[in-house]
Amino acid sequence: LHISNHNFPSNRENIPSSARHRDKMSRSSVVLVLPLLFVPLVASLSAAAPPPSPSFLRRLALKSGIGSGKGLREAVVRRYFEGVNRKDRDQIASCFGTGGAVIRDVCGLNGTERAASRDDLADRCMDFLGAHPDTRVDFHYGPTCGRGRDNNWVVAHWYETGTWSGKSCGIEPQGTPLAVEGQTRFLVSDELKITHMVVTRTFSDWEKSL
Repeated sequence: LHISNHNFPSNRENIPSSARHRDKMSRSSVVLVLPLLFVPLVASLSAAAPPPSPSFLRRLALKSGIGSGKGLREAVVRRYFEGVNRKDRDQIASCFGTGGAVIRDVCGLNGTERAASRDDLADRCMDFLGAHPDTRVDFHYGPTCGRGRDNNWVVAHWYETGTWSGKSCGIEPQGTPLAVEGQTRFLVSDELKITHMVVTRTFSDWEKSL
């Protein structure tokens, strides 16, 4: 429908007062109705836009290198130690990526770095737990991520108690107490997997017998 100017009176004074009143009321109604129409429109647009997914927020926090991103890395290391306390091989293995990790045992025979697969890392823990079935890990200082923006290393000062009461790796138990401690630095990736470990520690009697 084409509407041209000649459809409307050009001289407002010629319009009867009742008509002017109806025109005023009509325009007022339009002013009131438009906001009411706008509100549900905004609501529908907001509902149509999904909130950011947790994985996106997690990646954002990790990339920022501050705040909750530090806590996420610390949680991975806590999960690793919890797996040891629970004697849960799968939980221990899940803390490492498919490529395993690079380990440097500062107190070892040569102190050089070596690569180990995820399965090897989990199996090594289970060998130790087989010799010391009542092992309990606690902390002098719990897992703490470095405060620098680009520092993704998590440090934990831990100690283990228990008894050498199980046969493991062919070595008979001697019944001696387990009392070892150490400090481990874990490099945790943006995928929340441990990729490097630097260990400074003492050794159990079972380990000395290997």
